Amino acid sequence: MWCFCTEVMLRRSERLRNNGYYDMDGQPVISYRETPIRAIRRRITGRPENHPAVTFRERSHDSGDNVIDRERQMMMTLLQGGFDISVFVFLIFVTFGCICCIISFHSRSSELSLTTLTDMVTIFGRKDQRHLSNLELLEQKVDYLLPQADLWPNFALESQGANILHKMTSEAYDINKEVGTFGKLFKRPPIGPGIVIKGKNRLQPGKCWAFPGFQGRLGVSLSHPATIRHVSLGHIAKTVSPTSSVSSAPKEFSVYGKKNLEDEETHLGTFQYDEDGDQIQTFKLPADKVGSFRHVTLKVNSNWGHPDYTCLYNFRVHGEIAK
Repeated sequence: MWCFCTEVMLRRSERLRNNGYYDMDGQPVISYRETPIRAIRRRITGRPENHPAVTFRERSHDSGDNVIDRERQMMMTLLQGGFDISVFVFLIFVTFGCICCIISFHSRSSELSLTTLTDMVTIFGRKDQRHLSNLELLEQKVDYLLPQADLWPNFALESQGANILHKMTSEAYDINKEVGTFGKLFKRPPIGPGIVIKGKNRLQPGKCWAFPGFQGRLGVSLSHPATIRHVSLGHIAKTVSPTSSVSSAPKEFSVYGKKNLEDEETHLGTFQYDEDGDQIQTFKLPADKVGSFRHVTLKVNSNWGHPDYTCLYNFRVHGEIAK
């Protein structure tokens, strides 16, 4: 029985023994249960020195060593190649998944941005349509922040050479009459008519020229002989008045022109300043009154109710230089 088993074992393992797959004790040198995980682990950690394959390769000197080494190298190459291919395929799938996620997120973001932009355009479009009537009404009046007078030359501007004709101008109202005895001790001179031709757009309460009563006149020598087409008159609005009233504002006024100081005055038009209108209001001269003049006189015929004085903040003359 023992002989038969030995003979069978020798008959079945003679090729492996001749090729060096068994050691001197008859134990297999290479295990056929080798797995890729074990191979990778052995590559990372290093193979022990007392490993049977190392021991066998160190003591084997027969002609089968080269065959064994080539087969082992081929096996390791296949295992390594299979691992590399698996990693490569895994990386491909991961990369493809990331690209799909990025494309999907970008598409949703673009769709959201486009939708948001479309909604904003629609909302603003509806808003513009809703306020179109208000804009049309606003265009019919002089713009509060940018008066029409700012778009034309002003020939009654002091910085351009215009000056006050004092002989043709009313006296200033003495504001100290309105204060008590203590105020008279610190008497200050009244503001002169020169402030009216400063051309300031920002009108501040009290920064004006006042004349007694509701009738007065202001004479201005223009910076250049001009063909006058429009005049502008300024006063603070009710919204900025401390008393919410502009009773001292001029109401009806007339404009006259002279080519020379010795000439008779030419009536250019009579207008009415609106107490509920804009601060600086522009008035157009009648076509038959348009002419070239060097001197202009503003005559105030009435105010909006103040019994003691009338205030002028701004006066402008528009047109072209006379040829």
